[in-house]
Amino acid sequence: MSDLKYINPSLPLTDLHRHLEGSLRLSTVIEISQEHQLPLPAWDLPGLQKAVWIDQPATDIVTIFPKFDLMRQVFVDEDTIRRVTVESLEDAAREGLDYVELRFSPYFMAELHQLSPLSVTAAVCEAWQESRHSLTIDSRLIVILSRTYGPDICAVELDCALVNRDRGVVGVDLAGDERRWPARLFEELFQEAHEVGLKVTAHAGEFAGAESIRETITKLKPQRLGHAVRAVDDPALMDEIARLGIAVECCPTSNYLTATIADMHDHPLLLFLKHGICATLNTDDPSLMGGLTIQEEYRHAAEDMGLSPQQLETIQANGMKAAFKS
Repeated sequence: MSDLKYINPSLPLTDLHRHLEGSLRLSTVIEISQEHQLPLPAWDLPGLQKAVWIDQPATDIVTIFPKFDLMRQVFVDEDTIRRVTVESLEDAAREGLDYVELRFSPYFMAELHQLSPLSVTAAVCEAWQESRHSLTIDSRLIVILSRTYGPDICAVELDCALVNRDRGVVGVDLAGDERRWPARLFEELFQEAHEVGLKVTAHAGEFAGAESIRETITKLKPQRLGHAVRAVDDPALMDEIARLGIAVECCPTSNYLTATIADMHDHPLLLFLKHGICATLNTDDPSLMGGLTIQEEYRHAAEDMGLSPQQLETIQANGMKAAFKS
């Protein structure tokens, strides 16, 4: 049965948590790798899909990292970065999305081929500006501060966001190893982001517990949280998230495939709604998740998590309510 049955066509369809680095066309990965003599585990599309797609829950999250390295090796220059950004936006439009926010880490994209994080960001923003005129989809950009690199590199990434506030960048995100790099280490950077009017989201409660979410809320004051799965361990925390009006970017398939949850039935999306949280549905890294679409996420929400048609409509409406469109 079509996944479209779970989408209300009268409401905008959004994806607020989609990583550019995890949204590349695998056919483009093959083409660029051939052109620049980069190694790949397979040179045909089915073979590369088998190598890159996460089709079973990961027994250890570190087993996923090489898949991201396969993707980012194609960031050989700014022209290529412009190309993959345009393609990612084209694919989002083709998927039926009305609005998408692409997030990316300038340093992560620049590191392998020793590019400038500023030039990487400029290339993404140029592609975004070009796509505004050629595509019907509405979109914005979020710059990731990769906590795993430490505060000094994150300060460089914040500069990338500040320089490009008028070129599509509307917010910043904190992503990476939340266990080893807690939110308090980045408090000053996010205070600066708030002061200049950038929106703030942050990964929290994905690979650490409810205390990581509490610290993130206290120190970074985000308008949204990425994943926040472990909030389920603390009902008072869920009530606090609802009271503060913080939206949650739910990515159930990603959480299942990264073993953040044991089963799709275990995802707290329904519980978030019951606590009055502005929960949204998102794809995270569709190129690594078997070509996941937002429609499939709505089907999982209905069939695997038991959301009613009315609750699905609430989720869909929450997408625009939580969007960083300004």
